[in-house]
Amino acid sequence: MSWNRQETIGDKIRKLFTNETESLEKRAILAQYRIKTALGRIANYVEKLSERDKVLFENIIEALLKKDEMRAKMFAKEIAEIRKISKQLLTVQYALENALLKLETFLIYGGAISEVKPVLGVLREAIGIVKNVAPDVWIDLQVATRELESAIGAGTVDLSLDVGVGLDNEAKKILEEARIIAEQKMREKFAEPLKIPSVENEQAKVQAT
Repeated sequence: MSWNRQETIGDKIRKLFTNETESLEKRAILAQYRIKTALGRIANYVEKLSERDKVLFENIIEALLKKDEMRAKMFAKEIAEIRKISKQLLTVQYALENALLKLETFLIYGGAISEVKPVLGVLREAIGIVKNVAPDVWIDLQVATRELESAIGAGTVDLSLDVGVGLDNEAKKILEEARIIAEQKMREKFAEPLKIPSVENEQAKVQAT
């Protein structure tokens, strides 16, 4: 009895060096690789930001114990900026993971070209978010976007697009879900509330002990 093995992503990548694969599939695989690379970079950024957040929070406590409220506020401002960037990166991360799943499903099982368009919408949105936050991720996503645009004949990337402009309903849904997950992950990774007690309160605590 013969058994036909389902073609894997690895099989498809090997076909890049032959003429068996259509242009759409080749470019989709290249885009897939770039998205995975971007996700790896984002994970590293988030981890480093989380570590920096913890260090700064300890610095706040130390500054307050030394009655240096000005220094504590300076650290607090930096933490606020770190958490803002972390939330942006987490939103992009979960949106890209969802988009990548759709792209990989298309590569494995095939389907209509319309199934790839939500991926393109997510990529365009992500480009706008990471441009001033993670330049290396921005480059990866630009390349991935160009590959998909060339594949489906969508034209040249317009990096001036505003947030939400040009997104189809599916891409908007992906991004909204990603924002919700990012909020949840922020509460897990940065559990400590960002509050700066006054020096007087700290002195009262010391005197009470």
